[in-house]
Amino acid sequence: MKKKILVVDDEPSILELIEYNLESNDYQVSTATDGQMALDKVNASDFDLMLLDQMLPKLSGIDVLKKMRQTGNLTPVIFLTAVDSEDNKIEGLISGADDYVTKPFSIKELLARIEVVLRRTAHQEKEKSFQLNTDVKGLMIDGNEIPLTKKEYELLSFLIRNKGIVVSREQIFDNVWGINSNSQMRMVDIQISHLRDKIEQDTKDPQIIKTVHGFGYILEV
Repeated sequence: MKKKILVVDDEPSILELIEYNLESNDYQVSTATDGQMALDKVNASDFDLMLLDQMLPKLSGIDVLKKMRQTGNLTPVIFLTAVDSEDNKIEGLISGADDYVTKPFSIKELLARIEVVLRRTAHQEKEKSFQLNTDVKGLMIDGNEIPLTKKEYELLSFLIRNKGIVVSREQIFDNVWGINSNSQMRMVDIQISHLRDKIEQDTKDPQIIKTVHGFGYILEV
């Protein structure tokens, strides 16, 4: 079965070039020319990957990606950008992008990056059923109840509200402990470690609460 790719760009020449080359390489292609159209399409249909321009009418590529991740849509995204700056790339990666391609790019490079991302995401584990039980302040994973402490529950609730988005230790601390708390920042890492002990199959290679070195953590469920 052909892989389905959504290509989002407001420049007709680039859109046509990418569409032609993807179809020539046996991909099924849909297109969108603004951020709102892209969001509507990715919410209405399943895609194996999205090529997303960063600068778009109506909604920016960053806004599209944030809205996707906030609703639990984990479609792999490769950003297309004309701005080759570290800050732009960091913002995109923190928002949940899988890779970046800077314009102008070669079709050969683009195809290679698409193949790498598709191969990587194809080997990801099937998502577990993952739900907080608000009545008993616990967690259900695949029907099994896992008891949580009050602070673990509050921490996990915050991560779930921001699923698919990298949150810093400072953001976690301010929202879970409070800016006037007497606790120390290291409590974030300690509570993350306690949570991983309860929900990860391998705490040395966590697949649910992942560390983004230099930034913080991301919940991927």
